[in-house]
Amino acid sequence: MTAASPLRPGAPERLARIDAVLEAAYRSPEADLGNKADPLDEAIYIVLSFQTDLARFSSTWSRLRAAYPSWDALERASAREVARVLRGGGLHRQKAKTIRSLLADVRSVAGEHSLDLLRHMNDDEAEKLLTRLPGLSWKAARCVLLYSLGRNVLPVDSNTFRVLKRTGVLSRQAVYRRRSLHNAIQAAVPAPRRRSLHVNLVVHGQRTCLPRNPRCPCCPLNAECSKIGLDVSAGKERADGLRYRGVGTRSNRKRYPTVGG
Repeated sequence: MTAASPLRPGAPERLARIDAVLEAAYRSPEADLGNKADPLDEAIYIVLSFQTDLARFSSTWSRLRAAYPSWDALERASAREVARVLRGGGLHRQKAKTIRSLLADVRSVAGEHSLDLLRHMNDDEAEKLLTRLPGLSWKAARCVLLYSLGRNVLPVDSNTFRVLKRTGVLSRQAVYRRRSLHNAIQAAVPAPRRRSLHVNLVVHGQRTCLPRNPRCPCCPLNAECSKIGLDVSAGKERADGLRYRGVGTRSNRKRYPTVGG
């Protein structure tokens, strides 16, 4: 039996309209997000982003690199020392353990603290390797592929899921933790538009389509939005609205249950 699509009928056309509106509104301000050109840097930056906002994890990244200019130095440090540096960024103990485990696994796979071997892999091979590393989800893997390797992928983060659910691109039954959802959204967007749309959706979710108290009156998508999951009169999320946490591979969720992207 074929599983129901997480996309509603007409999703590609609706995504194209959303893409055009958000591009006109935001102009893909990629530099504002601070993503990294080095794949290992990007992987760790994404781990820091879990369950927090851009300002906090950007600041946490700066403190981490000031304390540990090399990843070798960080892996030699204790989890307690790293957690102290990460304090204030949310889930600091969990992230410290995850980052140290990730670095150990990268060294085991690559022989060094580098993910440059991904540059010689195709998208599927690279994503498979990344999602086997501690704490990295499909979204995290695709962020590495997109920002560090220049691949035409579309990471689906919580901002993207929230915006596409509210605007009616996704069905009411769509589940964030299913890889089929991530693949379906990516496939519905032409490859040359995936990077810009991803950036604009993230920025829109951070600035306007907030998890609670979204700024609907000033939203560039207001006319397009079905406001699914929202109490329109109150401008707030309904009790049966969107509730989601991070996503990871099955093994990662067992080992790092509170970490996901």
